[in-house]
Amino acid sequence: MKRFSELFFMLLVLIVTLLMLCYPEAAYEGACRGLSTWAAHLLPSLLPFFIVADLLLSMGFVRFLGILLEPVMRPLFRLPGEAGFALALGFTSGFPMGAILTTSLKEQKLCTSQEAARLAAFTSNSSPLFLLISVPISMLHRPELGGLLLAAHYLANLTIGILLRFLAPAEPAAIQPQHLFRTAVLEMRRYQITHHQPAGSILGQAVQKGIDSIVKIGGFVLLFSVLLSLFQKAHILNLLERFFAGILTVMQISPQLSAALSAGLFEMTLGAETASQCHASLLEQLMVISFILGWSGLSIQAQVSSILAGQNISSRLYCLCRPVQGFLAALYIPLLIVLFPDILSTHVIRPDTVSIISVSSYPLWLFPFAALLFLLILSAGIRFCRKVKQI
Repeated sequence: MKRFSELFFMLLVLIVTLLMLCYPEAAYEGACRGLSTWAAHLLPSLLPFFIVADLLLSMGFVRFLGILLEPVMRPLFRLPGEAGFALALGFTSGFPMGAILTTSLKEQKLCTSQEAARLAAFTSNSSPLFLLISVPISMLHRPELGGLLLAAHYLANLTIGILLRFLAPAEPAAIQPQHLFRTAVLEMRRYQITHHQPAGSILGQAVQKGIDSIVKIGGFVLLFSVLLSLFQKAHILNLLERFFAGILTVMQISPQLSAALSAGLFEMTLGAETASQCHASLLEQLMVISFILGWSGLSIQAQVSSILAGQNISSRLYCLCRPVQGFLAALYIPLLIVLFPDILSTHVIRPDTVSIISVSSYPLWLFPFAALLFLLILSAGIRFCRKVKQI
């Protein structure tokens, strides 16, 4: 099987090389589009989070947080409390923050390779701003649908995380310290003493790691933008559209959405935008978009797999969970609509009446802090219930 995959990969590289020689203009246009996307959107939005997250890891804050979140992460996901840091920032910062923090936890030996593989499988997801602004407002022109897409996306992620806990061996209930906060502070202080470094050195390493990560992501964005441009020029996407059209027809879904699935196979943003422009019912559009966001595209999957490989973490489980998350996210759409039937009955907003919402108008720093605060409150609640039960 390994030899077959290597031969297939070599054949794919040869085909792409041939297409680049036959359609150099398409390759150039795809490269420019990918570079523009990386410089305009990914670089300013992800690099600061990469640097700050690494600083928190280097200063021992994650050790402090791990003690406080242990009562939540162990029962729910059978993961160490430090994994809650990757969960919170992965859910609030978007791709590929979850994978980068997972490798950092593995590098500092805060989790095992198996735990890291399970953690990466359900902490790599779209950012809340993309789910609340880009898709519902810019693409669908229905701002009220943002909460629906976000709920379906995150519920699918958490469902996978809870299901993956059964792959881990059963563990005896850990004895929680009496003074959890004081224990967390002492653990953080102990780490700082053991791994003492000058502030300038810590900052320099964080910036260097952040730049290395964002440059690698930019390379993948550029590469898959070129691939998509070449496949469009060579009419390979047309073959995929016919294949998906047959599947959608069997499922009694509008075959018009096959174009969205063929584009979303490689890049989720283009797939979601294509689905919003297809002639289909709103429910079908939402389900297909939700599936594409859960699948996340081969471009994102390649980025995450490359990041995980840096710490010898297997990406097989992550890749296997992508279609599962896509189907779960699509199924959660009608379920949530049944629970909240007024969502689809509201008026449709015309594109010319939608005001452009600046990302800078949203306090981005509130998202990760809100997620961490929720986990801390949940952890405190679990500890309180245990104490009451003991009494």
